[in-house]
Amino acid sequence: MGKKDQEKILEEIEKTIDLKKKEGVVTDKEIREIKEMTLRLFPDIQDVQSVYEDFLFQKTR
Repeated sequence: MGKKDQEKILEEIEKTIDLKKKEGVVTDKEIREIKEMTLRLFPDIQDVQSVYEDFLFQKTR
């Protein structure tokens, strides 16, 4: 994704956040809490390969 596309998406996100704040959907405190969150993969996504690999790649008889 190009730099301009990234900037456009960030701009749209900021506009949406501002709108949600004006509507009272979220507060500044909630937005700060979200920004401070550590993002992690869902456990099932991390395990997909190990769970399904043996099943999917079995030799046929």
